[in-house]
Amino acid sequence: MNSHRHDARYPAAGGDPVQVVTELWCEVLSLPEVNPSDNFFDLGGHSVLLHAVQEGLRARLGREVPLVDLFQYPTVRALAAHLAEPAGADGTGPAPGGRLARVEAGRRRGPAEPFAPASRHDEEDEDW
Repeated sequence: MNSHRHDARYPAAGGDPVQVVTELWCEVLSLPEVNPSDNFFDLGGHSVLLHAVQEGLRARLGREVPLVDLFQYPTVRALAAHLAEPAGADGTGPAPGGRLARVEAGRRRGPAEPFAPASRHDEEDEDW
């Protein structure tokens, strides 16, 4: 396994997420600097490069970050805030009870008032 986890170039797990993400994006995108509000895709990033970001986060933070999270949090600031949340028991984040869990719980509750189904209008009832 080719892991940078013990490489002195990378901070130990728990390093500043903004700094970790910024340095990683500079490396992956071959840019001299990246601002916290920059969007990965606006900087030239694409889905294939997200795999390099995912591997870099695993090496630097010792944490699995699902690709969907990298799409969902496309700025340095948003991804760093997400990474700052405690990881779940399986090593991925966020832990149960985090922001995503609250969103999912809201989805399960459903709408406050059920909507009435639209009335069906068949063509055979139509007077032509």
